[in-house]
This record gives sequence, structure tokens and C-alpha cells, in this order.
Amino acid sequence: MPPRSKILTEREVLALPPMLFGHIRWQKGLGAPIGDPASGFRVQCQEHTVSQFRIGPAGPEVIPGTGVWKAAVTVPCTAAPDQGDQHVVRFIVPDVHLNMFPDGKYRIAAELTGNWSLSPIQKYLGFRRIEPLAYQVSLTKENHIASVDFEVVLEPLRLYAFG
Repeated sequence: MPPRSKILTEREVLALPPMLFGHIRWQKGLGAPIGDPASGFRVQCQEHTVSQFRIGPAGPEVIPGTGVWKAAVTVPCTAAPDQGDQHVVRFIVPDVHLNMFPDGKYRIAAELTGNWSLSPIQKYLGFRRIEPLAYQVSLTKENHIASVDFEVVLEPLRLYAFG
């Protein structure tokens, strides 16, 4: 007998550790990375540490070295099953924790990489790009599980007249 899926109660969800994950989707007509679909993307995550303050001669000031962006970490991507007429790649950001008030947060950005097959539409009408460029997410006690979704879209070529 196959295992049954279990719907978690609110208490069980609150007991889960902080999680940050997401998907990248694109229409099959836009082509695909050659080989492993995950090889066509690079997802990076940066953490902004919380600012700490002290009272200085002119009033409250940020303590140097706090409230800074840490170096970006590359997040592993894996191919996921297609969803209808879309290809899907998923990712899970490792080692996340709750962010502190007032400005602790994560920035997740995705970009196209690798060798993509050339689709007939793209050859004549435009180029691929990812939308949005990035997400900023704050993991709090109340919202400790977050999902972000990126989409590969066709950007039309625009011919501009100069002069």
C-alpha cells in the first residue's frame, strides 16, 4: 500500500525549521538548456545581516560591520517534472535561519547560464531573460517558510532609430 500524504496542522507547520525554496519555469517553445535542464541556470542567495545601533555624538548610528550583505552563495538547482507546457527547475536554499528586525533578509537572484538550444521563435523575435531579477525575503517566526518563483520569458527585439 502506498504511503498516504499527510496534511500538516498549523502547529506542525510552525514546528518546521525555516525554509526558502523556489522554482524557475519557462514555456517549452522557448527551448531548453542542452543536457541537464538545471545547467541552464545559476541561482545565488545573499544574506543581509541585521543592523545594530549605538548612541553616538549625533544620536543613533549604525555600528560599523553590521547591516551588510554577505558574499553570495550559489544554490544548487535540480530538474523537476514538467508542468503542462512548461519546463521546471527547482532549488532549495541551504542553511537559512530567521532574520532579525529591522533589516535582516535574504536576496535570491537567478540568471541564465550554459548552452541553450535555439528555438525558432527566439531566433527571429527576441531573446530569453528571467523575470523578476531578484526577490528579497525576510524569514520571521510568523513567516518562516517562503517560496519564490522565477520565469524565463521572451524579450522582443526592439529596433530603435538613431538620429
